[in-house]
Amino acid sequence: MKKVLAIIITVFDFALYLAMRSIWSGIEGMFGIHWLQYVLFGIVTALALFTILWALIKPQSKAFVGLLIGGGVLALPLFYMLYLGIGSLYYILRSFLAILAWLALIDFGIFMIFYYPKFKFAKRKSLQFALFGVMMVLIVGVTFNLSWCFLTYGPVVYAVEDEYQIVWTTSTNATGQVAVGAEVYSDLSAGSLDSETKVHKVIVPMAALDAAGAYAITSTQILYRGPYSGVKGRTLTQEVPFFPVDLSDGLDYYTLSDTHEFTKAASEAGSYFGDNLDFLIMAGDISSHLEEAADIGLILEVAHLITGGSHPVVYARGNHETKGDVAADLSEYVGSKDGKFYYTVSLGRVFLIVLDLGEDHEDDWWEYYDTAAYEAYRAEQTAFLEETLISSASLNLSNVYKLGICHMPVNYAIMGPGAYDEENLFLLDLKTEWTDLLNDMNLDMMVSGHHHQLMPLTTDIPANTTLHYEEAYWPGHSLSPIGIRTDAEFPTFIVSRRSDVQSPSVAENLFGNAFTGLATSVEFELLETPSISLWYTNSDQEIVPVVNPFTGGEFTEFSLRGQTIQIWP
Repeated sequence: MKKVLAIIITVFDFALYLAMRSIWSGIEGMFGIHWLQYVLFGIVTALALFTILWALIKPQSKAFVGLLIGGGVLALPLFYMLYLGIGSLYYILRSFLAILAWLALIDFGIFMIFYYPKFKFAKRKSLQFALFGVMMVLIVGVTFNLSWCFLTYGPVVYAVEDEYQIVWTTSTNATGQVAVGAEVYSDLSAGSLDSETKVHKVIVPMAALDAAGAYAITSTQILYRGPYSGVKGRTLTQEVPFFPVDLSDGLDYYTLSDTHEFTKAASEAGSYFGDNLDFLIMAGDISSHLEEAADIGLILEVAHLITGGSHPVVYARGNHETKGDVAADLSEYVGSKDGKFYYTVSLGRVFLIVLDLGEDHEDDWWEYYDTAAYEAYRAEQTAFLEETLISSASLNLSNVYKLGICHMPVNYAIMGPGAYDEENLFLLDLKTEWTDLLNDMNLDMMVSGHHHQLMPLTTDIPANTTLHYEEAYWPGHSLSPIGIRTDAEFPTFIVSRRSDVQSPSVAENLFGNAFTGLATSVEFELLETPSISLWYTNSDQEIVPVVNPFTGGEFTEFSLRGQTIQIWP
């Protein structure tokens, strides 16, 4: 019994620590020793292997008591590490189960090689033929890519500049085409249909789809693509109605962010306007890190659940979506321009500008292990803002509503690591420069996420002075300096929270079963001065009362028209 328990606990330690590899860097952050994480991996691996080998060599040894105790003691810091990294629980559990599956497969192979032949029916011809048949089916299936093709994520229509980027995914490699009326647009690779991808991104002129009011996606699996002939598999087709932005009855759009892989409650909140939705804004951190394609797919899942592929989506990248093995593939799944995540959008007479501040620490921050180069990336966007400002095509007089989007708020600088000091406010100089440029664009407002708070940064909050939370917003935290608001002439609304309430005293729902985002309606009685109404809503379609963190004002609906601000209790 001691032998079995020793094997189980040491193998469990190995599997758990290996599953937590995405948070190993926390060991370096805590102790400042880069190689310590690998030493610990060597210890858990050696202990598991030694226990298994010792069980084969000395199955009756008393040493298993010591190995059992050692494995139990080692489990304690591993569980503490798991507790510290609880925010990555979804990824850890997924990896842990996959590792257990592989260990079980290896164990089965060992059993078949060393033990199974001892049974009487091991030499039966029928069993041998059956095993041979199974092996052949597996070999043929893998060799010829025999698998069932189906849609894994339905279509999402991203708006970028004056085009729509329609994205969907399939279970197997396939082609991707979109029919709009009599025109067919294709996912091409240097003039040839790309059939070696599961992610299909087809560019369609905005004017063409707006006029047609419908489109159809088609994907065909290519089982064999030879030089002069090929074998096709299943063809998938789906027709989708499409509703372009229509300002005749006003403008209704919804903004959400920071869902962090929990899709159900976020999708329910984002469906607040139903079929009246004009467009959806996804302000980043829909996934916590992008370690597998399925993690990026969560962005498509939320967007499709809300829009059904029938309404435009505008996407801004979150800082968490810069992380992980497949983060470089993100631009294939979402709206982007030349592989980057800053661009303008023209939805009829609505102008939007999307910005991307990248990560939330300086490039030399230890978590980025010398892979971050966001300073140069942000400098590109400064030039982009300057070019946009002087572009009559982007800021012409026909635009009746102008909206900015950025995952991390541009007009709000918070303290970085260490004691509060205005010299330590992250990106303050850059945000001040961007604010001046955005002021010159006469934006009506901006939306952001990142802070997991329901926070209106209105123009009545003092600019360029140290901000503190009001006691009514967060009791007991009013003495702590937070940051400053830049001299922005437009308000910014920060969304969202995995909660049914605003109060940060109430912890976010650990499993994402609650969510709140921002609903916005715009009326155009006088086109030059739109009347904007905003309110936070949760996944039960209820309006969430909000306290302004820096003024203490309470409201359920926030309205503004020109420079006039109204708060409705």
